Amino acid sequence: MKRRAGQQYCSGLASSRLIAVVSVIIPYVTIILSISRAPGFNIWINALSDLGNMKHLSSAPIFNSGLAIGGYLLGLASVLSSGVKPSNKVILCIAGIMLILIGVLNESYGIIHFIVSVAFFLLIIAYLTSYGYEYISIPAFIIAIFDVIIWTLHFSIHYPPGAAIPELISSISFIPFFLRETLASSTSYT
Repeated sequence: MKRRAGQQYCSGLASSRLIAVVSVIIPYVTIILSISRAPGFNIWINALSDLGNMKHLSSAPIFNSGLAIGGYLLGLASVLSSGVKPSNKVILCIAGIMLILIGVLNESYGIIHFIVSVAFFLLIIAYLTSYGYEYISIPAFIIAIFDVIIWTLHFSIHYPPGAAIPELISSISFIPFFLRETLASSTSYT
């Protein structure tokens, strides 16, 4: 039995929407699982990447694979979604690559890991700014500014002392905008 173009479009649209949602869920589920397997982890003092250090064999494989899978799905969802603006597709794809690299080049790799981590969080701010511009969204601009402030506080006066809280705030603040854009679709079948 042959599918019509409209049915294929709807099926592809449902797949891209599912990928977008799963791309957000997987990293946070694996972060929670990793924290549960790392009794010494302190969200105030540590960075999330501490969970991926290979000396922590109970949490590292879970954490690193979750980020790598999430990064791949983040990029894939942005490419497959017809609702994502071209400039945002580029930012999201590069952010996806950086998230993969955070998992692959885990904390054991030192400065390289730090560079890809900083790049990822700067890309979140860039995405929020681009989203704000593309959709004339004041909340996106406000959250981008808030993210800059929390990272400035962390790096300048070490408040909070660990990076986990700024990492969680930045990554969670990006989710509503990412999902709104990737779950949107054009009504055209072309």
